[in-house]
Order: sequence, then structure tokens, then C-alpha cells
Amino acid sequence: MTVNVRAGLVSTKELEDMQREGNLKLLTSKQLAKIINLKSDAALRKQRSKGRSLFPYTRVGRKIFYPANLIVKTLQQNMVDANLR
Repeated sequence: MTVNVRAGLVSTKELEDMQREGNLKLLTSKQLAKIINLKSDAALRKQRSKGRSLFPYTRVGRKIFYPANLIVKTLQQNMVDANLR
């Protein structure tokens, strides 16, 4: 699921202000990569370019943001139970 915000609706500065105020929880690619223990955000970038991104994201201009609530939901949906041998 890709959501593109049309230019002029919300500026990047307004979006960053909303994120700082706590009204909107968005993660950058680097922040998400750090949370899920990737060396860099290159893997996320490659997934997006091939149209195989596991995580929903929003593109504002050239910046990519991942909604934190959807990241948690995606991780929960893809949970694999441990099987004892």
C-alpha cells in the first residue's frame, strides 16, 4: 500500500512539526532500519524500488515516512510461532 501526498496539501516542515508535537507518529527509513536491526536503510529502499515493501509507507516529496501504528500492526500480522522439536 503506497500513499502519495499531493503537493501543496501538507508541507514537509508541517509534517515534521506534527511528528515532533506527538500528533503523528512517523518513522524515517533510518529510524525504522535501526528499530528492526538493519545495518542501513538500503534494504528498505531496495524493497520499495522493487514494489515488495513489507511495511506501508508514505512518500512526501523525496522523503519516505513509515506510520508507526501500521509498522506494529504489520509485525504482529507476520508473527511466526516458535515450534518445539
